[in-house]
Amino acid sequence: ANKTTFPLHLNDSHSHKQAYQKDMNTNQKLLLILSSVIALLATTSTSLTFNKSSSPKIRVAVLPKDLPAIQECRRTAYAGKTNLLAAARSFCNADQIQRDGYICIIATERDGTVIGTADLNTKQCIVNNVYVREEARKRGIGRLLMEAVVEAVEKPATLKLTVYSSNTPAYSLYQKLGFTSPGIYGGLSALSAATSFNFLLEMEKKLV
Repeated sequence: ANKTTFPLHLNDSHSHKQAYQKDMNTNQKLLLILSSVIALLATTSTSLTFNKSSSPKIRVAVLPKDLPAIQECRRTAYAGKTNLLAAARSFCNADQIQRDGYICIIATERDGTVIGTADLNTKQCIVNNVYVREEARKRGIGRLLMEAVVEAVEKPATLKLTVYSSNTPAYSLYQKLGFTSPGIYGGLSALSAATSFNFLLEMEKKLV
C-alpha cells in the first residue's frame, strides 16, 4: 500500500510544483505588462501636464498662412451649433483681419495649434474678438494676448474695446490691465453690478 501511495504522492507533489512554477511565470509576465502600462501612463501624464502648464507662444498672425488655424480656433466657440447669425459667422471666418488696417495677435501651443486670438484695428486703435478656447482657459492667455496688443499699438494712443457687463471674467481682466469705463459707461457698469441688467460697455486705456 505504501509503494502504491508513495509514487502517487511524489507525482502529486511534482504536479503542484509545475502548477506553482506556471503561476509564477504567469505572475511575472503580468507584472512586466503592468510595469509597462504604468510607465506609459506616467509618460503620457507628464506630457499632458507639461503641455498644459507650458507657456504659449504669442505673436502677430501671418496671413494667409495662419488663417485656417485661426478659423478652426474660433469655430470652437460655436461647436455643435448651426444657423449662426451673420456676426458669429464673420467671427468664425475671421473676416475682419482679412481687411486692411487690422492685425491679429494669436496664442499658439508648441505644436502650432491656435488657442487664442485678439484683433486690433490699428487705424482706430480698437481691440475686439479677444477669444481663448475653453480647454485653454485659466492659464493667463487672455492677459498675454492683451499685453501683446498693447505692445503692438503705436503710442501715444487710447486703446478702446467693448465688453458686456455680464462677462465678468473679461471685464475683471480689463480692469486689472488698467482699462476704465468713461462717462456714462461707468454708471452702467455700477448699475449692472447691482442688478441683473446686461450692458455693452465701452472701456479704454491711455497708452503713452
